[in-house]
Amino acid sequence: MMRSVLPTELARGQVVIVFARWLLVLVGLLVAIWNPDPLPQLRLQIAVILLVAIANFVMHAQLLRHRPTMEAVAYGASLGDLLVISLLIASQGGSSSNLFIFYFPAVLAIAVAFPTRQAAGLSILAVGLAVMVNLIGPAGDDEIILRALAIGAVALIGNAYWRLHRSRISTASPAPSAETEDLFWGQVATLWARWAIVLGGALLVLSRASTTVELAMGILPVVALLTVNFYLHGRYLMERPANRQLTIVASAVDLAIVVGLYLTWPGASGMSNPTFVLLYPLVFAVGLVFPPRLSWAFTSVCVLVYGLLVAASGLSGTSDAKILVERVVILAAVGGLGSLYWRIVRREARSVESHEPSSDTSLAWQPVRAS
Repeated sequence: MMRSVLPTELARGQVVIVFARWLLVLVGLLVAIWNPDPLPQLRLQIAVILLVAIANFVMHAQLLRHRPTMEAVAYGASLGDLLVISLLIASQGGSSSNLFIFYFPAVLAIAVAFPTRQAAGLSILAVGLAVMVNLIGPAGDDEIILRALAIGAVALIGNAYWRLHRSRISTASPAPSAETEDLFWGQVATLWARWAIVLGGALLVLSRASTTVELAMGILPVVALLTVNFYLHGRYLMERPANRQLTIVASAVDLAIVVGLYLTWPGASGMSNPTFVLLYPLVFAVGLVFPPRLSWAFTSVCVLVYGLLVAASGLSGTSDAKILVERVVILAAVGGLGSLYWRIVRREARSVESHEPSSDTSLAWQPVRAS
């Protein structure tokens, strides 16, 4: 039942993909023009960006004219996005390139646009490509695994939310309240984002600790977060999700843990610190849980905190400033794309409820008892 995709669903998912692709084009131009690479690389970058822009204009025009979206074309275009990103990363030296962050909005869009089987296939391909191109360069194995984990977490969060939303559409029943419903449906996203932080934190601590004291002190906050998420995930499975206040507090704790991992990272500091990638699944998940005014506030705090952490470590010239701008722009965009899909879900849910005001069918996740 979940394997088929409705034309309207595909079209709504393509809205996110089109916005994500315009983001890649605009940030790609910023990357190419600001402190440009050598001429051969610059030519390749601009040519690829222009081709992506032209292709995206065609797809955007289809959406504006309310033309049906062809599945094969949609899948092919998303595959092309992943290949283009990989090509640009490889041309800049693999793991030494900052362009790997482009995988996050690309995989995010795929996760909420396609059914699970197709989204999983494209996301696995994205993770595989990310690992392959990052093997070119000086990055350590734990840094490559951390990047792959964060990209995979974004895919898992997005499609888990897509599946719940699809189930909700298929069930003709009004929700008990919009606020409670949004909170319940979104919590699966924050739970998976928290698991990603737990796994990423454990990986970094276990791989980089040089003494038993460092290992013991570093693993304590990870174990504390693990305990918290066991509790919250257990409530979710028992259909007793956390209320808004508890969810906000838990997300703030997630951010604090990421900051702690950043500060205790034993390797190079500043722009070379790899722990920032855990912020991307976090802001995406929050964007799927809360209304834009709250999710944007959280995203802004994450952007500000990361900017302050890097600034405190010191920026070495224009190159570091360029990388910082790229990272925070993509971070803000990931949160924005999450909010965009939240709006699409809310609008579609209201449409379903207005057309079918009466039904005795119970939703799979009822009863919801926020406490």
